[in-house]
Amino acid sequence: MTSRAVIVLGSLNLDILLSVPHLPRAGETMQSHGLELMPGGKGANQAAACAALDVSTRLIGAVGDDGAGTQLLDALRDRGVDVSGVRRIPGVASGQAYIHIAPDGENTITLHGGANQQLGGAELDALDTALPGASALLLQLEVPLEVMVEAARRARAAGVTVILDPAPAAPHLPRELLEAVDILTPNEHEARTLSGEPDADTAARTLLALGVRHVVIKRGARGALLSGADGGHSFAAPPVQAMSTVAAGDTFNGALAAALAGGRNLPDAVAFAVRAASLRVTRPAGYGHLPTGDDLG
Repeated sequence: MTSRAVIVLGSLNLDILLSVPHLPRAGETMQSHGLELMPGGKGANQAAACAALDVSTRLIGAVGDDGAGTQLLDALRDRGVDVSGVRRIPGVASGQAYIHIAPDGENTITLHGGANQQLGGAELDALDTALPGASALLLQLEVPLEVMVEAARRARAAGVTVILDPAPAAPHLPRELLEAVDILTPNEHEARTLSGEPDADTAARTLLALGVRHVVIKRGARGALLSGADGGHSFAAPPVQAMSTVAAGDTFNGALAAALAGGRNLPDAVAFAVRAASLRVTRPAGYGHLPTGDDLG
């Protein structure tokens, strides 16, 4: 079945990866065992993951007119992402993320938004141009919230499926945004933050009551939980040896959108996304190690 296009509106960051003996504690100074620079940002990561699965993918966002911006755009072009909707802004630094990675693959991330915080009317205009013929719009929360709200509203009006990854977690999202979301994809921490509920099942029911049509809670090594008006279904993840969990959630979202664009129903798309994310964590970080259609069958 021929896939329709996927649009991603979101962040682009230069990731600074630090390999550390354990995740930092308050007040602690430690030596890094390694330093690596690579392209990232939740928007860029999701776009790269989707394009790696041979789905036409357009990214809308912004970078600075600096070396980091050039590096980010070149990396995405190399992965087959259409970056014609990424604006370069003079005098503003590109976004950056400082990522500490422990030996077990767990990580912590500190963001500097930079150009990502400058998104506005130009990006919404680019979205309007891209919406005809698109199957899904992927959104995250690393760019201004008011842009996300308006983008979701426009996509919903155009009949395009809206997928929101509510990260970084925020305790209160506008009802207007949630009511325009077809699929909300928090991890367990984000689901608790959004809903105020301690467990995944209760959190999903609370989020559905706020107007979201479907909730997919990403549960790491335990797979995912899909909930909707017709009930819930759990998807187990295959057992794997994790090398790096960096961008595993973004791989999940990119694969979910790719599967839907290819005509899979939502349960099948969630199962596909679980497999893609599980494979992703067995590999080193970086776009060159993203799962492909050949990997997943």
